[in-house]
Amino acid sequence: MDDPEHPGDQDAPSKRSSLIADYSFKTSRLDEFEDVLTKLLTRHILTPTEREARLHGGFGFSGWSDLSHVNMHFGCNLSADLASEASDDRIGFTIATRGSSELVLRGKKFPVAGSNGVTFTSGPARTLVFGDGYEGEGIMMNRYRIADYCAKLLGRDIEGHVDFDTQFNLDSVSGQSWLRLYHYASAELTDPMSLARRLPAARQQLEQMVITGFLLSHRSNYSDALLRPQSSAAPHYVKRAETYIEARFNEPLSLADIAAQSGVSARSLQNGFQNFRHMTPMAFLRKVRLQHVHQALLKADPALATVTDLAIGCGFGHMGEFAALYKRTYGVSPRETLQKKLKA
Repeated sequence: MDDPEHPGDQDAPSKRSSLIADYSFKTSRLDEFEDVLTKLLTRHILTPTEREARLHGGFGFSGWSDLSHVNMHFGCNLSADLASEASDDRIGFTIATRGSSELVLRGKKFPVAGSNGVTFTSGPARTLVFGDGYEGEGIMMNRYRIADYCAKLLGRDIEGHVDFDTQFNLDSVSGQSWLRLYHYASAELTDPMSLARRLPAARQQLEQMVITGFLLSHRSNYSDALLRPQSSAAPHYVKRAETYIEARFNEPLSLADIAAQSGVSARSLQNGFQNFRHMTPMAFLRKVRLQHVHQALLKADPALATVTDLAIGCGFGHMGEFAALYKRTYGVSPRETLQKKLKA
């Protein structure tokens, strides 16, 4: 969508849309620029910083709610005041491709020029000061998705958001690595024929790659934990727990029971399973029970056995949850598996 002369006639895509959106406009009117930026991002108050400044502004948006590329230019010196607001799920990384700007946040100034990029979130009041000839671009991501990926990389739950440093030195080794990934992701987000825009699986893959790259390259409160070397061999207590579960899967086991037999605390056992099995001990228990009941259903005589009896015999107590888990795993219902011989 592009209407240089009547940008106000265009309806900006919703910030919460899960669909791919493309939006671009050019304008010489300050109020129109403020209106579109407010609809797409957050409330902006634009103020020229020199007399008789003439706006020749442009803005572009491509992507979806959890990952998008933005670019903008103004053609004059101005400042953008973003008022304090309730913090939401957005986090942005931005660079200057021409000229320079400056982020003023909590009384500190962060340059956006050359090898200096910035990262900032919604929430606190902030001001962006743009120089004449500034052109910039960036990527917006979802903070909750970042927290989810961080937890998966660490193999444990994390508390709250991942807090990144505001300034990002792009001359560093990690900064250069991120910049290469950023340019690739930007091309995928803006190219109408890219796989990420046409295939949901490729879209998910791109998002995972971008977030993982950002987590590993930009300094945050979890950087030390993320970059700390980890042993690849599962500790003995994880293997001991697996042996115990395999032997007692049909009994009413709790996390405390399994931890006690493993000789470690429940928290240590949880962390061990997350780090080396990428699941919780109770998820492993459900997996083992499911495998056993699947084999039992395949071998059972449908004239004599029932799904309920076989499921209970393998440790399942809630039939609704069991049926849903079974179908999600095997693609058919437990009853369909049991009735196979009659159909044959």
